[in-house]
Amino acid sequence: MKKNEISIEQIKEFNETGFLILRELFSSQEINDIKESFDLLWDISKTLNKTTNEINGAHFVFDKGDLNRIVWCGAVESKLLGYARDERITKPVSQLLGSNKLNQIINQAHFKMPGQKVAFKWHQDSEHRRYGTEMWKDINGEGSYVQTILAIDEMLPENGPLMCIPNSHKHGHLDLQNNSGWMSKIEEMDKVELVMQPGDLVLFGPYTVHSSQVNQSNSPRRILINGFAYPGANSRVYPGAGQGVEIEI
Repeated sequence: MKKNEISIEQIKEFNETGFLILRELFSSQEINDIKESFDLLWDISKTLNKTTNEINGAHFVFDKGDLNRIVWCGAVESKLLGYARDERITKPVSQLLGSNKLNQIINQAHFKMPGQKVAFKWHQDSEHRRYGTEMWKDINGEGSYVQTILAIDEMLPENGPLMCIPNSHKHGHLDLQNNSGWMSKIEEMDKVELVMQPGDLVLFGPYTVHSSQVNQSNSPRRILINGFAYPGANSRVYPGAGQGVEIEI
């Protein structure tokens, strides 16, 4: 197995459950470096008027007065793009997509700070990629997209961790916004609460059903999200500077 590659067993786990966690991928020193960027972004957000603002190609998105996310955060803090394109992330993504070229379309800093009401309902990322429209083509027949989430803080039961429904990806695009039948059964389904430490990375495909609740702790729960498409799959123009950059592994 070459440097930064994942094993055949890990690929099988991803394909079977719909997600894969890589533990201790980044060091505490690297995470502290990323935290410095998140702190700077947070400080900038406090100067804004709590509506969506664009700064140098990064979009600061607010929801009900709370900072929800920063879209293409690397436009303000470029080192976050450097970490996003580190081969410890891009090599496994390349293996899972089956392509040595990737289009990066997502680079987001997400904040769940104490006292905020930020939460994300059950959804598939295929909804946001515009599956079923002319904006997306499933080139590789397996979704043509991999999302990665890097834990910046501990992700614990009390601070709104990511929750996934194992095997849900096997149903393909469910159009959950218009699928009341499937949504009515979600509470009865088995779920996995992803407990992660700073430096851990989770990867999942576009069909994996997932959500996260409000942070009810006294500590931050921040994550760095990066998403990569199979070349030619995406034709949607995303907000943010530099989206759609092709990366060769």
